[in-house]
Amino acid sequence: MTLQNAYEEFMLEQQVRGNSAKTQEYYKGALGKFLAYAGSDFDPAAVTLKMLRNYAAQMRKGSLSSTTIQSYIRALRAFLRWCYNEEYMPVDLSEKFPLPRAKKDTIHVLTDEEINRLMGSFNLKDEVQLRNYCICSLMLDSGLRLNEVVTLTLEHLHITDGYAIVDGKGNKQRMVPLGNNTRKVLTRYLRRRPACATTDRVFVLRNGQPIKQTTVRQLFKKLKHRVGIPRLHPHLLRHTFATRYLMNGADQYSLQEILGHTSPAMTQKYVHLTQQQNVKRFSNFSPMDTLKRKTA
Repeated sequence: MTLQNAYEEFMLEQQVRGNSAKTQEYYKGALGKFLAYAGSDFDPAAVTLKMLRNYAAQMRKGSLSSTTIQSYIRALRAFLRWCYNEEYMPVDLSEKFPLPRAKKDTIHVLTDEEINRLMGSFNLKDEVQLRNYCICSLMLDSGLRLNEVVTLTLEHLHITDGYAIVDGKGNKQRMVPLGNNTRKVLTRYLRRRPACATTDRVFVLRNGQPIKQTTVRQLFKKLKHRVGIPRLHPHLLRHTFATRYLMNGADQYSLQEILGHTSPAMTQKYVHLTQQQNVKRFSNFSPMDTLKRKTA
C-alpha cells in the first residue's frame, strides 16, 4: 500500500458518498500537496507526527495564508482519520495533529446606505437587471450562497407559500424563507423569464440557458465598481443577511437552520458581528451620551 493507492481509494469513497464535485476538488488539491511533499510511493504506515509537523512548518514558510493552510490541514486530517479506520495506519494521527490557528479577518457587512445604493442601482424594467436584482435579493434577504442561487429550480420555488428549497453543501436540501419584497420581484421576474428557456433552473440568460457561477461573479465584479463598494462580493450579502437577522431580534438556532450550518459554532461568528454593530450604535444607547442630549 502506498500513499497514492490510499489517496485513490479515499477519493473513490468521496464519489460513493455522493460528495459534490467542489468537495472532491478540495480534497484533490489539498491532498495533492501532501503527496508531493511525502512522495506518492511512501507507505502510509510510516507517516509520523514529526513528518506532519514538518509539512505544516514548510507551508508556513511559503506565501499561503493562515486560512489556506488551515484548510489544507483540515483535509489532511480527514484523510489520516480515514487511513486509520481502513487500518492503513497503526495510529490515528489526526487526533495528535490539530488544526493551526487561522487569522480571522473582520467582516464589514453592508450598511443601510450601501444596501440602498446596491439595490437601487438596478433598472427593474430591464429583464436582465430584474434577474440580477432577484439574485442579490435572495442572497441579501434569505442568505443563499452563490451556488444555491445558480442551482435553484422552479420546482423548488414556492413563492405563494413564502419559501424555497435549496441544494446546499454536501447535497443537503433545506427550506429557506422568502421575504415579501423578494417574493414580489421573483413573481415579476418569472413573468418576464425568457420563453425560450427549456431548463428548470430559475435564473437564465437571454438565450434561455441557465446562468453559471461565473455569470454571478462577473455581475459582482461590475457591481462593485458601479456602486462604489470595493469589498462587495457574493458571500458578503450572506454575511450581511445573517448579521442583520440576529440584530433584528431573531434567534441563533433559526439562523443556523436557514444558513444550513451543521453546528452552532459555524453560526456563532455572526453573534460577534452583531457585537461590532453594537459598537457603532453604542452612542445611541450610551447612558452619558443620552443624558447629554437630554440636557443640551
